[in-house]
Order: sequence, then C-alpha cells, then structure tokens
Amino acid sequence: MEGELEMTVMWTLVFFSLFAGLGAGLFVAVVVTEWRNRAEAVRFPAAATALAALIVGGISSVLHLGHPERIFNALNHPTSGIFLEFVFMGLAGLGIVVYMVMLARGSSDSSRRAEATVTAVPAVVLSFQVGHTYVMASRPAWDTIILPLLYMATAAVMGCCALSLFAAQKKEVGTTRRAAWATLISLAVELVLIIAYVAHLSSAPFADASRSADRVLSGNLAALFWIGLVLCGLLVPVVLSWLLRSQKAGWLSPFTSAAIALAAVLGGGIAFRALMFTLGSGVKQYFGGL
Repeated sequence: MEGELEMTVMWTLVFFSLFAGLGAGLFVAVVVTEWRNRAEAVRFPAAATALAALIVGGISSVLHLGHPERIFNALNHPTSGIFLEFVFMGLAGLGIVVYMVMLARGSSDSSRRAEATVTAVPAVVLSFQVGHTYVMASRPAWDTIILPLLYMATAAVMGCCALSLFAAQKKEVGTTRRAAWATLISLAVELVLIIAYVAHLSSAPFADASRSADRVLSGNLAALFWIGLVLCGLLVPVVLSWLLRSQKAGWLSPFTSAAIALAAVLGGGIAFRALMFTLGSGVKQYFGGL
C-alpha cells in the first residue's frame, strides 16, 4: 500500500535555485563574449551582477535552514547535495571575483579568457547540481534526469536574456541580437525538456493524482503551468527575443524589450520551481502484520 507525503513550496529554495541559475548562466554568457571578442563594456557589470546573484542565492539557501549556523552541519557531509552546491557556488564566485580583478587591472586577453573559461566549469556544474539534488526515488515526479537538465536550460535562458539586457543598455547592437538568438535557442531546448517532463509525470511509477500530468495540464496547477510557465516563461520571451533579434520592435526600445523579457523569464523560472515543489509528493511503503 502506498501513501503520499505532501510537499509544499519551499520559497527560500525556489529563490536559491533561481538566483544560482541566473548567476551561473549570466557568467557563462560573459565567457562567450570573451571568446567572441565582443561587448567589452558589458563584461564587468554583467560579471558583477552574476556574482551578486550567486550571493543572493547562497543567502536564500542558508535562510532555508532556519538557523544560519546549521550550514556548518550540512557542510560536514561531503556527499550531500547542499555540500556540492556550496562547493561549486564558492568556486564559481571566487573565479568571478578573480575575473573582475583581471578586468579592472587590464590583464591580457589570453590570461583573462583562460581564467574565465576555467570558472565557467563550476558555474555550469552548479546549474546542474541545484536540480540534481532533488532527484530521488522516494519522490516519483522528481526521479528523472530531466529535472536537472531543465534547471540547466532555465539557467541558460536567464543568462542569455540578462546578457541581452546589458548589451542593449550599452547599445551593443550586434551582441544584443546574438544574445537574443541564444535566448531563443535556449528557450527551444527548455520547451523540449518541459514536454519531456510532462511525459515523465504520465509514466512515473506509483501514479497518484497529486503528481499527475492531468493535474498540471487541466487541474488545479493548470494556471501555474499555462500562464506562469508557458505564457510568461516561454511565449513572452520568445516574442520579445525575436523582435530583439530582428530589431523590429519600433514601439519598444531594445532595452525595454530585453527588460520585459528578462522579467518574464524570471517569472517563468519561479513558476517552474513552484510547480516542481508542488508535484513533489512522496511515496512511503506501509507493511501490515501477518
């Protein structure tokens, strides 16, 4: 016999994963500008924003523990998800600080590019790890590799979209268009993964209404899915990014288009994470006596 352990939305973890993804995705986008040798004026403020996002994400994670000093207990277990998250976040944050110092001191392109590339590795792994921490057999809706891949995809979307905002603010037309195109590609990947995730809900073991695809598509989570995730998180940024790429949004400035797109992407990211937590009911086996 199976029973459900209901899951509520843990907002501190929602914002931890959101800002960790934003910071990681944005810095990787900055690294791409290094390799493409473009948008020099964008790099420092974008890297500083990525660092700030990681810090906000780290604070949100610590606040989730109730008593901040408990983080030291969590870090005593090197194989735990929270330990790995903080290691990769710390490595990425330290690397971004070094990169910003190198920018300020006018280090050579080759050395700065090498340092940024090395720092991009823990940033990418972090965007995956924040989703992989939730993969567990006891919660069927989470027991899939699709989940951390979705976290990576949302990090890429947020990073590319944020870079387009910085580029538009600095009037870097070429970079704005390329970042908008990268946003569109990332959104397409995210859409495929969302479809795959809904399919997973339909085929996951220990089927239950609390974590069913029907609940997402037409039940009490339909508004969160269709309005929060699909409309806000996908359709709005697709339209605005396409207009940015084609430079046809005459009634909206590139900066305004990019700002609205980023706000929509962040809203969609929150909706996706809230949806995931709501679907996270667990399964517990009960054994009766003979």
